[in-house]
This record gives sequence, C-alpha cells and structure tokens, in this order.
Amino acid sequence: MTERSAPPTLVGIQALRGLAAVSVVVYHAFQWLDDPFWIGAAGVDVFFVISGYIIWTVGTGAEASPGRFFWRRLTRVAPAYWLMTGLVIAIAAFWPWLMPQISLSPRHIALSLAFIQHHDPRGLPFPVLPPGWSLAFEAVFYGLFTLVLFAPETARFRLIVGALIGVMMFGFLDPPAYELGANPMMLQFAAGVALARRAQLGRRTSVRTGALLAAGGVALLVAMWLTDVRSDLFRPILWGVPATLIVAGVLALEPRFARHAPRAMTALGNASYAIYLCHFVTVDLTARAIGVQQPWLFVPVAVAVSIAAGLAFHKLVERPLIVGARRLPALFAVAGPAPSGDAVSQRAP
Repeated sequence: MTERSAPPTLVGIQALRGLAAVSVVVYHAFQWLDDPFWIGAAGVDVFFVISGYIIWTVGTGAEASPGRFFWRRLTRVAPAYWLMTGLVIAIAAFWPWLMPQISLSPRHIALSLAFIQHHDPRGLPFPVLPPGWSLAFEAVFYGLFTLVLFAPETARFRLIVGALIGVMMFGFLDPPAYELGANPMMLQFAAGVALARRAQLGRRTSVRTGALLAAGGVALLVAMWLTDVRSDLFRPILWGVPATLIVAGVLALEPRFARHAPRAMTALGNASYAIYLCHFVTVDLTARAIGVQQPWLFVPVAVAVSIAAGLAFHKLVERPLIVGARRLPALFAVAGPAPSGDAVSQRAP
C-alpha cells in the first residue's frame, strides 16, 4: 500500500476534544458534591468516537505499517500515563490520607501499567489512575487495529468493524468480560471509523446539516441530564448516539472552525490528553486543600487548576516524553522525525 501524507489537524475536532476533556473534569469535580453533573462523563464517549475517526484516518495513511502504527500509538499514550500512574502510586504509598480511595497491590499496579482492564483490590473496575479505565478500552481498539493492518487495504474497514462487534458480542456471553470492556462502548470506536471511512470516500455533509447534527446531539445529552435518564447498561447507546451526532456535526463544520475557532480552543484540544491524565490528582488535591463546603469556589478552582496543570504538563512533560520515546531504539523499524505540535495533537485521548 502506498503511504499517504499525514492529515492536517482538524481544528473543530481539536476544539471538541478540549471541551470533552473539560466536561470530564467538571464531572469529577461535581462528584465530590453528590454528582449533580453526571452527564459530563459523556465526554469520554465523545473521545471514543473521535478516537475511531483519528485512528482510521492516520492508521490508513502514514501509519499503515502495523509495527509503525503500534509503536507510535504506544509512544503517544503510554509514557505520560505511566508517569501519572507513578505519581498516584507515590501519593497513595507515602501520603495515603490524600488519596484514601486508592488501594495498591503488585497485581493491580502491573495490570494498570499494562493497560489491562481488571478489578482493583476493592473490586472496582479501575486502574491505579482511575480515569485510565478508558485507556484500557483504547488499548483493545489499538490492538485490533494493529492486527487489521496486516490484512489487504480493501478488507480493513469490514475487519475492524467486525472485530469491534465481535468483542462486544463476547461480552454478552461472558458477563465479567462485559464489565471489563467487552461491551457496546466498542461500537463508539466503530462509529468514528465509519465517519472517517465516509470522509475517505469523499462523502460530505453540508455545514447546515452539520450544525443540526451537533445541536441535536447536545440537545439529547441535555435532555437526558434534565430528565435524569441514565443507565450504565445502556450508556453506550444513550450517550454514544449523541456523541456520534456531535462529532459528525463538528466534522461538517470544519470549514467554519478552520477560519473562526479561537486559538485557545486549539491549545486546549492539544492538551486534552494531559488534562485528562492530570485532573484526577488536581481535583483531589484541590478538594483536600480548600474543601468542598463552598461549591461555587471549589468547582471553578478545581477546573482551573486542572486546565492549568494539563497545559503545563502537555508543554513541559508530555511532548518531550513523546519525542524522547520515539528516539529510543525501536522494536519496529519506525524511526522518523520528531513530531511537530500538530502531529502530536493527532491522537486519541
């Protein structure tokens, strides 16, 4: 297969990624206050659809080699995650009163670092860094996509969609596997892949239709929040459908975003993974430092500190880690130039 050049950064998708990250931060801040903003967790569902779109787009382009794709995904996601997991381990080990909700064991730490979904020592399906549960889902998607890249190009779309459906079906046959990731949330990746495939085939949605799709997706989420319609079992559909509508709409609106999106939104999107990784620690420490008795103070401060920490982590830690990791002797023949800011931003959360 002839490798294509890497796609340009999609300004609208970057902005949406930033908003999704902030939505998750606000959700976790409000969890300290009896969870009134539970709909904010749908930011992860938006991330999954975006991930499907981006991975199909870059995975069938310059990263078409299975080895290259796997190495670049690993070096993009793992170093920062391992670093933040190490920080949580240190806090839980030496200052356990700061994070009493974290329980450690050698097995729990090893499986967390390996992106393997499992039950922690308390019996909950979360890694040492709790928001990392979504990265275990991503890891399954990346693994399947790596295998699919060994197949002929013409078969890859059917294979990846079929594989994601197969993982979901396995979960219906094995309830423990369902809880640990083999569930319909895998279809959110498939939805993103389908959107990318549609764009690849030259099919376009008008700006007006895109605006209606995005607005409709947001309206559905708001309606569910206001009417308190929620279900862990049906979350992949209840939130997955609106998430897909929002992503599809933003993609159609890309010409407008490319001209008018504030630069700050793009910067927020570029740092969205860092914000997502950092916010568990920053929200927790903010709650310990100033208390949660005054929500009007705690929530804005927790969100502001999380965003600031994420922006700093992205610039000072995350990007240098990626550059350094990709300079290491690779197991796969994938040595290449250090990523630019835009190249770094083309990734899943």
